[in-house]
Amino acid sequence: MPELLLEVGCEELPASFVRKAYSDLLQNVTQALSEAGVLLEPGTALGTPRRLIVSFPDLKPRQEDVTKEVRGPGLKGAYDADGAPTQALLGFCRGQGVSVEDLRKDEQYVWATKLIPGRPTAEILAEVLPKAIRAMTFDKTMRWGSTRMRFARPIRWLLASFDRSVVEFDIEGVPTGTTSRGHRFYAPEPFPATTLAELVEGLRSRKVEPDPDARRARLIEQALASAEGKPDMSEDLIEENVFLTEWPTAIQGEFKEDFLKLPDAVLVTAMAKHEKMFPVRDDKGKLTNKFVFIRNSGEDDTVRNGAQWVLNARFNDAKFFFDEDMKHDLDYFLEKTEGIVFQEKLGSVRKRADRLSKLSEQLALHTGAIGREIEFARDAGKYAKADLSTGLVGELSSLQGVIGGAYARRQGVFGSVAWAIETQYDISKNEDPGDCAGERASLRLAMADQLDKLAGYLGIGQEPSGSSDPFGLRRAGTILIEAAWMWPSAMPSYEGFFNLALDYYQEQGVELNRDSAIKALRTVFASRYTSMLPDVRHDILEGAILAPDSPSVSTPRAVKLRTECLAQLTKDVSFLQTATRPINIVAAARKKGIAFGEVDPLSLIQEEALDSAEGVELFKALSAQADQLKDAEVREDVDSIVTCLLSLADPINKFFGTTMVMAEDENVRYARLTLMQAASAQLLKAGDFSKIVVEG
Repeated sequence: MPELLLEVGCEELPASFVRKAYSDLLQNVTQALSEAGVLLEPGTALGTPRRLIVSFPDLKPRQEDVTKEVRGPGLKGAYDADGAPTQALLGFCRGQGVSVEDLRKDEQYVWATKLIPGRPTAEILAEVLPKAIRAMTFDKTMRWGSTRMRFARPIRWLLASFDRSVVEFDIEGVPTGTTSRGHRFYAPEPFPATTLAELVEGLRSRKVEPDPDARRARLIEQALASAEGKPDMSEDLIEENVFLTEWPTAIQGEFKEDFLKLPDAVLVTAMAKHEKMFPVRDDKGKLTNKFVFIRNSGEDDTVRNGAQWVLNARFNDAKFFFDEDMKHDLDYFLEKTEGIVFQEKLGSVRKRADRLSKLSEQLALHTGAIGREIEFARDAGKYAKADLSTGLVGELSSLQGVIGGAYARRQGVFGSVAWAIETQYDISKNEDPGDCAGERASLRLAMADQLDKLAGYLGIGQEPSGSSDPFGLRRAGTILIEAAWMWPSAMPSYEGFFNLALDYYQEQGVELNRDSAIKALRTVFASRYTSMLPDVRHDILEGAILAPDSPSVSTPRAVKLRTECLAQLTKDVSFLQTATRPINIVAAARKKGIAFGEVDPLSLIQEEALDSAEGVELFKALSAQADQLKDAEVREDVDSIVTCLLSLADPINKFFGTTMVMAEDENVRYARLTLMQAASAQLLKAGDFSKIVVEG
């Protein structure tokens, strides 16, 4: 069982790079081995900040020999009139390394059967392994020394072994060998390894745990054992520490109890986000002045003292700004935002607060706000960005919103308003907006925030282009779609609110291009659905959007509802064909400028004008279920919508079986086209069936 072992040793990779890096390396090598025809079993990948490891337990020692049929000249060009081989044929034989006698003929051509001997796997590996390493991609890369290659960090050693022998190649002057290195500080000396088992054993004896899963288990076990309480161990922070260390060791430290007077968010953010420490809580869930730190090297006491000094210094700075902030209220900070520029052409953050307040209020009015919810929305919008002028947010910018919410609570602002301010940047914290006014206020504020941002930037022509989106406008569209999907009931199109956002800029004297902004908004929305609904077929999603350049794209709940309806209805091919006909006929008539009743078509139809018994039957079927279908759409009842539309199949088929829509009589044609428009309007509640691809 000839085994392949590859280790790429480098300077410490950023923690967020490691898992993707060793997974990509495994994929690159697997693909190369598969294409070469020597792969027998799947490979294994491991990684630490200093090494990327892939291993394949069994490869073929060499490629299989291949017999290949090569087409030569046509018979007329291969032999002359006397049947002797021509120069063209002789040249072909020389090129293929065969004799004329070895050739095979068919009715048109001569053929050479050529044996291509397989190459030794070691020879193939010397070619494909460096290519696999060079093909790796990272979010950020660098060059080092005089090299031209770009990689995440400088490569320092390469271990490449096949069947216990070195696979010889080099990358930017770093040659391969059969030695690895242990922990940078504990055991930096090289040691031999030619199999994965030898490498793993050698690393573990030298204080390197190469398996991320094993490092994770070790880290969690030690953190729980060392903490005097329960450490806050979020998945993200565990993952980060796993890939910051090769030999994780948990130690507990503590900070001055006086700092517990700071808001919990400040303490947690400073420990977890900035210092990669796990906060520790008591049995009641209250933060203590303890923390757990994961060290990669050094002595416990030395590392503990250093971590405590750094954390106390950070908390001391935070406390200074916090104490200064406590001398003022939110109105003071709100007025200070007059000196903060939102965008050069769009005015100050203070002006933005007025727009957000108005827009949040309008969102409340048009999304079923009851009681004091309108006031909550208005106040949340007004104070949403006030904390940008606080000292604490200046010190810890990642706490935007969170600090505003904390200060609002200390000031006695309604809890719903404080919650909305606190969660405006992370709406995923809203778990039940249908039963919580504060969560509804949070979603409305997030909607207003993104709509105002989109209106401003799109209005001055800063729409995203290609991969460039410096102002995060696509992300703004994603947040709006997520907020709509989280909303507990149907919502109006965002486009109406977007127009209000544009109006509020205009009231402040900011000139925006409304038409181009609306067009760009639709493009932003249309581009988001594919990634947000990855399991929905492309044609179904296209049918659910209806028209990417129309307001339909800006109604996320309706788009999602139509994807669910189409997923059911498109299973019935005969219905799909039936439903497509009225939609296509109406589209063709509209394109040709043929008149028919566009708006509220059912109210414009007179039965006698249809001059068709089947037309009257279809008209009655549409009229009978119009209210029921509308109610099902409002309730977002997929099953009821599907049932209503399926009931139209028979009357539509009967109509087309006996009646010609494009009658010569102008009045009859108008009535029948209007009937088709009425049928289309109901069918489009589920989506545009004309965009669905029928296989076969």
